[in-house]
Amino acid sequence: MRTRRSSQHGLGVQRLAALAFLAAAVCTVGVPTPSAATEKSAKPGAINVEKTYYAQYLLLGQAMRRVAKHRPGVPDLYFVGFAGDAHQDVFLREMRSVGRLFERRFDTKGRSLLLINNVNTTRKYPLANSHNLLTALQDVGNKMDKNEDVLFLFITTHGEPDVLSVNFKPLQLNNITAQSLKYVLDQSRIKWRILVVSACYSGSFIDDLKDENSLILTAARADRVSFGCSHENDFTYFGRAYFDQALRGTFSFLDAYNTATATIGQWEKSEKLKPSEPQIHVGAAIRPKLKEIETRLRARFEKDQKKSAIPRVCCAPKAPPPVVDAPPDPAPHK
Repeated sequence: MRTRRSSQHGLGVQRLAALAFLAAAVCTVGVPTPSAATEKSAKPGAINVEKTYYAQYLLLGQAMRRVAKHRPGVPDLYFVGFAGDAHQDVFLREMRSVGRLFERRFDTKGRSLLLINNVNTTRKYPLANSHNLLTALQDVGNKMDKNEDVLFLFITTHGEPDVLSVNFKPLQLNNITAQSLKYVLDQSRIKWRILVVSACYSGSFIDDLKDENSLILTAARADRVSFGCSHENDFTYFGRAYFDQALRGTFSFLDAYNTATATIGQWEKSEKLKPSEPQIHVGAAIRPKLKEIETRLRARFEKDQKKSAIPRVCCAPKAPPPVVDAPPDPAPHK
């Protein structure tokens, strides 16, 4: 009976979240005005607004059901991605690439959930908005072991001081502030948190979100812009340097940050750009947990490497039988 009640309660939370999202979608005011470049890349009328809103309950429910429960005795990473701006495809490409990287290299397959705003993904991924993020993180938090497992939340979008853009015209979505993100994270009751924010002015989020159990990385200082968010790019500067380069060579999130910041500094210097100066907060309590995750992932990688190096003698193909009276090769056509 406890399991049935718990399941019914979970469905009720999902339904309430869906209704709350619809209400917010109708009542939202003060939607930010996009730039001329954003307007040019947008596709008004390309999506059915009503169907997109009502599809959230199904899409988010499917995504959450694919997230597995914790494995006793195993310090797992749970990956949640949030691509907030729909009008430049760089955020979609970056999120998909990082999601694949974490599934393959950081063992998050079956423990990943992506929220993406893009006109081409409304039937595949739930929308990236505060209501879906809240519901997703609460579900993930219920499946995690609070003491063993670690959340990795990656947000990529445009930004202003203390504001992250959540923009998908013609949908009306609320931007995320530092205080609203803190509320969402606190409601999830997830203890160990790694938060990576790739956006301009993202350093302005650190003071509101930092604690002893968190690692926070941002693409820029609180008063600086970051670079690389052109529509045609596959990654932002920070995303390429940190995820696509540094984390492919290490399992240490701290070492990767140091490598990535040096790389970004070189790129910006060569292009004569004002340095973005990525920022970091490392809580004292999370350092041993980061080392624990790193050690497990490295051991897993080395084990897989040894397996792939063992020759499969038993499975070697047999030599083909000798050919008797084989005809000569045909002459080439003239």
